[in-house]
Amino acid sequence: MTLLVLDLKVPMDTVPGQLGAALRQGSHEWVSFAITFALAAGFWSLQHGVFDRLDTIGKESLTLTFVFLCFVSVLPFSTSLWGHHLNDPVAFVIYFGNQAALAVVLVAKLEVARAKGHLKPGIETQRLRLRLYTMSIAMGGGVVGAMFLPLQFVAIPAVVVGAGGRVARKAMEKRAARLGGETPG
Repeated sequence: MTLLVLDLKVPMDTVPGQLGAALRQGSHEWVSFAITFALAAGFWSLQHGVFDRLDTIGKESLTLTFVFLCFVSVLPFSTSLWGHHLNDPVAFVIYFGNQAALAVVLVAKLEVARAKGHLKPGIETQRLRLRLYTMSIAMGGGVVGAMFLPLQFVAIPAVVVGAGGRVARKAMEKRAARLGGETPG
């Protein structure tokens, strides 16, 4: 995540009193940095959530962790591309494609562990699954939306993730209350 800042450049050739204007010229790069940093923090949290829900870490989990890290290492490129080509649908597709890949790999990691019987049962595992699927759908929607409405579509994945997470959390709380606490994962 810290490598994302490397693309943010200090304006060098400015006249005294024009630094603010020079910084505003690069504001799209700051926006792409901030959004990506927030998403990366969310994915990092989800990655730790997956590890927390595992009873056993098999070689499949380890392999998928490396695949996840591969897509994390592409974040500086996709963020920079998006920041420099804000109105280009190709940049949006690559950016949201990178984000979608992160989400899908985490879903795969959780589902492989579930199929192998390596997941801890419980409501927390169900909540995590819902968050991961919501994130996958939102980022996949970003890819599709970027093909048709690049600039206008940028906020929709964030809204979907936020609203979907809230709805999922409420549904899980109701289910837990109805069943008296923990439920099998």
